[in-house]
Amino acid sequence: MSYPRFQQFRCAFFLILLFMLLLRPETIQAQAANEASAVDQSLPLIDVLKRPQDSLIVGVNLDAVSILVTARDKKGDYISSLKQDDFVILEDGDEQPISFFKQDTVPVNVVFLVDASYSVNDVLTNIIDAAVTFASHLRSGDKYCSVIFAHKPIKILDWGDNLQAFQDVIRNVKTFGKTALYDSMEYVIENMFDRVQGKKAMIILSDGVDNSSTKSLTRVMRLAAEREVTVYPIIHSFPQSQHYRELAKNDRDKLRNVSKYFVSYVDAQNEFLELVAKNGGRIIWSNGYNDLKNIYDVLVEELKNQYALSYVPQPKKRTDKDFKEVTVKLRDVPGGVFVRLGYFQE
Repeated sequence: MSYPRFQQFRCAFFLILLFMLLLRPETIQAQAANEASAVDQSLPLIDVLKRPQDSLIVGVNLDAVSILVTARDKKGDYISSLKQDDFVILEDGDEQPISFFKQDTVPVNVVFLVDASYSVNDVLTNIIDAAVTFASHLRSGDKYCSVIFAHKPIKILDWGDNLQAFQDVIRNVKTFGKTALYDSMEYVIENMFDRVQGKKAMIILSDGVDNSSTKSLTRVMRLAAEREVTVYPIIHSFPQSQHYRELAKNDRDKLRNVSKYFVSYVDAQNEFLELVAKNGGRIIWSNGYNDLKNIYDVLVEELKNQYALSYVPQPKKRTDKDFKEVTVKLRDVPGGVFVRLGYFQE
């Protein structure tokens, strides 16, 4: 007669125990983390890529908002010698008086991601020469390392500034497989920058062809934006590539007699071009890596130099909303800083 009551008691006991477990702090924290992760994954890609890596809010307190900015002209080249009055800062659409201005030189940490797949066999020597020459143009305080890739990435040099060691290692590289460019980019972003301070950049030397990655370029560029890694691909191209890229974007009917493989290749270049620009870097097209003599110092100057700006938010705007949208523009100067970001006020 008492057996059903015992069963009822046991069921009630287990229900209470389950309820207590669900209320444990670590369970609640895990659930919150999962929900936060789900929200982050639902963010549109464009919202992440609105925060280019040459424009970064580095500090927010009750008194001031501090920003690092790189300015570029319409061709994408770094603009030097700008003055405070050349910049405009807007917070939630309202112009803010600039309280601090300085042109800063920052240390640069560069990963050379070098294509060693069979597709670059004819230009590998030129790619290696370009990597060595670029490293030789870096300045005191800068560090670099190197990863080669084909169907998988291989770290061949850890962080340092020994040019001779870099040459000794990289000049012995041989081609060895298919091309997993996007997977290798993800490897660099996730594994190579955790022990360095300063600006982070990935210099890619490749033909831009990817034929074996499991990751998409969109995913990898989003990760680059999240980890504040600026991407600079130096892509081996051919003289008429720009013409075909424009046709692929604006007049695809003229590509009817072109192979699907070639059209896919051109489409991939256009995707690369768009996503890199949104990320804050830029692509440099090369006909054989022998035409880059004037680009190294330009890129190094762009990587190292930033404008430091600060402003004190207007008191009447402090409590309007939690997220404050910040825009930086150039005043009466051709070009821009391509920045639209913000901060959460405490």
